[in-house]
Amino acid sequence: MPRHHSRANQPGHYSAYPREPPSPKKVRRYIAAAGCLVLILLFLSSALVPSAKGAAQHINPFGPAAHQPPISRNSNHSSEVKWYNHWKWLHPFSDSITDDGNRAVLPPPRERPPIYTFYDPDAEKDGKAKAAENKLLLIWRRAWWAQGFKPVILGKAEAMKNPLYERFQVRKTEQALGAEFMRWLAWGRMGPGILSNWLVLPMGPYDDHFLAFLRRGEYPKLTRYEDMGAAFFSGDQASIEAALTEALDSPHLNEFKSLPRLISSKTLDVEPKPDAIAFYDSTTLAEQYKPVSASLTDSKAAGLLSLSDLITSHLQLTFLDTFSSGISICTPHRSHSLVIQYPALTLANALITCHASPMPDSCPPNNPQCTPCSSSKPIPLTTPQSYTNTSTLFTIGTIPHPYTLASLLAKTKSLTVSHIRRNTARDPWLHATTHTTLGALLGGPDRIVSFKESVASESSSSRSLWLVAEEGSRDENSALDKRELEWHFGFAVPAYNTTLAPPDPELDPATIAAAFADPNLYPQTEADGGEGPLGAKELAHQRELLMHSRSVLGLDRDADKGKRNGRRGKRSGAGQGHDVMTEDRVRDAVEAWHLADTEAWRFVRAWGARGRLEGRQWEDEERRFAGGGEGLGRWFDR
Repeated sequence: MPRHHSRANQPGHYSAYPREPPSPKKVRRYIAAAGCLVLILLFLSSALVPSAKGAAQHINPFGPAAHQPPISRNSNHSSEVKWYNHWKWLHPFSDSITDDGNRAVLPPPRERPPIYTFYDPDAEKDGKAKAAENKLLLIWRRAWWAQGFKPVILGKAEAMKNPLYERFQVRKTEQALGAEFMRWLAWGRMGPGILSNWLVLPMGPYDDHFLAFLRRGEYPKLTRYEDMGAAFFSGDQASIEAALTEALDSPHLNEFKSLPRLISSKTLDVEPKPDAIAFYDSTTLAEQYKPVSASLTDSKAAGLLSLSDLITSHLQLTFLDTFSSGISICTPHRSHSLVIQYPALTLANALITCHASPMPDSCPPNNPQCTPCSSSKPIPLTTPQSYTNTSTLFTIGTIPHPYTLASLLAKTKSLTVSHIRRNTARDPWLHATTHTTLGALLGGPDRIVSFKESVASESSSSRSLWLVAEEGSRDENSALDKRELEWHFGFAVPAYNTTLAPPDPELDPATIAAAFADPNLYPQTEADGGEGPLGAKELAHQRELLMHSRSVLGLDRDADKGKRNGRRGKRSGAGQGHDVMTEDRVRDAVEAWHLADTEAWRFVRAWGARGRLEGRQWEDEERRFAGGGEGLGRWFDR
């Protein structure tokens, strides 16, 4: 019988075929080959080491930070509000796409093309002059952001990282031409986009053809514009590099003080001056705004501050001219919801309040035939109960959660499921808001699609601002924050007080009642569509219902803290016999009964939160390049 040997007992391969150790001669050969390989690698790597000058620039920990070329970004959530960016955003109900009832589907974010300006904070200037220049830089950034661009302030750090910088250094140029080269080198480092002087501002409607062209972000040819000198250019990176190379190689480098004169017409195209752009250069100031020009001559700091007030007033005037039909405050179910319309009325009154100006009757340089802002003849304020889609009318709308509206219509906190099912019509807010544009026959799914277009489409989003009723001015990242509003509109909003809004307990109901006492704004009789004047007592009750709704929706952290952990217990101010679980069940029933109103509320809330998050993220990115140290935040107001 054959014997089976285990594999472990069998001799190994190396024991069967033993290897002799290498001879000393072979060892020396291996060592020599390894040494040669190391020398070759060291020689090749030395070509990648920067020069001493370049190395010092790269490792200098105290040098200014430099922007990196733009990269793509996407955000789909905030701390409390959730959304999903998708091209199917016009689907009536988001949960059919996201499988998440609390996540709204929004249109993909519109890409903001970069617009660059150059500023040298190290130049010899006194502190007051620098502060005034920083204010003008803030005005420039805010105006271009509101028009759909991403304004970026460049400096020496970006110019020094351009590969052509060393070639520029060996060429001797006059100071003015050298400053022009630094601007272009910084621009060329960043890539395609727009190069602007920080006294060039957009003074036209959002849908202006030239601004729409710039927002597309496609600049096939390097272009300058007539009557703007070296203040405004657009182009792609290859064209910018070609223009810089041509200028550096020009035999007339020492003959001109302007870089565009060193570039041939084949490389640099010339287009007519755009109508929607205003340039406040020294010539324009001397010819059209002599008091400001004289102030600049007497004191640069005082003159720049005067210029900043002039520009801000012109930006506001451009807004008022664009919406010559006035401001519409959409007020569906107005007699039951006046308290939630108060922030919209306050904002509208602030928008039509003329900004302080050294020349109140002046017009922007690109629009000499404007109608100056006048406190005696302001543009009209209207309070229709339905939304009207008109290009010359700006709309401010406030949308309540269906639970809030149901409480206000019933005038009670004690809502029940049976009351919602038997005594309330479906989607009352959306039906009232879209009645003028869609009539009375369509259902909620059709209305919500039209409403989403009114809020978020590119053609309509610049003509309206939609607020959430339950968000107070003291809430974190609130849409009612003054700075958020100024970045939305593109200019400082005068006389706007955001410290008092209906959810704030310090707001006296009598103040709200006085604001709604004007019969021209709010009909006071049944014949005019009103239910008589509402007194402070009724408005105080409306505010109490609004505060309670905030708590039920989980938006009032103080009142809601510790009450949504699955335990039964009475919510502060909830009323007799109403515990947390009962209110949650009623809220869920309200949302299920008013599906379209709930979708509209979530859509508006997510749309606003995403826009504010985009602005904050961009501010955080740009803040690193604001100079650090004592200069930190000098171009920022938030």
